[in-house]
Amino acid sequence: MNFNYAKSMGFAHSAISVVNALASGKGVTIGIDIPCKVSAEFISQKIGDNFSKIKIIGISSDPHELVNRSASYSLKSVGAKLSHSEGIRLKIDSLVPVAVGLKSSSAVSAAVVSAVLGLFTKDTETNKILRISSIASKDSGASLTGAFDDAGACFLGGMVFADNLKFKLLKHQRVPNDLGEIVKLLIPLRKRKLTSSIDRSIYVKQKDESMEAFRYALDGVVAQAMLLNSIIQCLVLRYSLRPVVSALHEGASASGISGKGPAVAALCRSSKIASRVSSRWVEENPNCKVISSRIVQPTVVRTD
Repeated sequence: MNFNYAKSMGFAHSAISVVNALASGKGVTIGIDIPCKVSAEFISQKIGDNFSKIKIIGISSDPHELVNRSASYSLKSVGAKLSHSEGIRLKIDSLVPVAVGLKSSSAVSAAVVSAVLGLFTKDTETNKILRISSIASKDSGASLTGAFDDAGACFLGGMVFADNLKFKLLKHQRVPNDLGEIVKLLIPLRKRKLTSSIDRSIYVKQKDESMEAFRYALDGVVAQAMLLNSIIQCLVLRYSLRPVVSALHEGASASGISGKGPAVAALCRSSKIASRVSSRWVEENPNCKVISSRIVQPTVVRTD
C-alpha cells in the first residue's frame, strides 16, 4: 500500500458538559486544555504470535476496543487495505482522566481518526473526522449516543451544540468571555463510571428538562443550563449537588457535573475565585482531587 505520509499526528483535548445528551440526544460541550496526542505511522512486520494490523502503544486498557475500531473505520473510509505484512503503529499520549465524564474516549478517538487519516491526506474535512469518531464510539459501546458533541468540543474547542442522534453539528461558537477562562475540576479518587454501564432508559423521564437546559444554552444562559443539567444528573445517577452549589457560592460563573460524572467543573472569571472554589472543594471532599485547566477557544468557528 502507498501511504502519502510516513507519519501523522492527531491532536485533541478534554471537554466538559454544559448539557448531557443522554436524555434528548442533543448536547452541549466546551473544550478545555487537557491534551491528547496520537501519532500514527506505517510499519512492516513479520507475521507471528503477536501480529496485529493495528499496534497500540500508550494505553493500559481499551475495554471497548475503541482505538482499534476508530483506526479501522478510518482506513475503510479511504478505501485502504493493508497487505499481510503491513500495519499501523499508534502511540497515544493522553492526560485526560478516564471514566469520570471528561470525554477521554472522545478525545482519543478523534485524535486517532485524525492521525490515521493524516497518513493519506492533510486536508481531511473536520465533519468526516467527527463522524467516524462518533460512529466508532457508538458501535464499540464506548458511548451510548456516539457523543458527536463531545468529539466536536475535543477536536474543535469552543462551545459545540450537536444532535448526537443525527451526528450533526448544530452550532459552534466561542465560549462567552463573561464565563471566564479558568476551569476547576473536582475528580473523585475512587469512583469511576464507564458510559457503557449506564442504562439510558432511566433518562427518558428527564427529556423535557434536558431540552429546557439545551434551550438555555442556545440562549447564552450557560450557568442555568449547567445547573439544570446537573440537577438531572443528580436525580438519575444519585450524585450530590453540593459541589456544584459550593462552587457557585464561591463565585464561579457556572458549574456543573460533566458527562455522566462524577467529575464536576467550575468556570471562573479570576484566579482569586478559582482559588476559593479549590479551597472549598478540598475542604468538603477529602476523597477527591482538584485540578486546573483553561477554556480552549476555537481558532476557526465552524458554520457548517
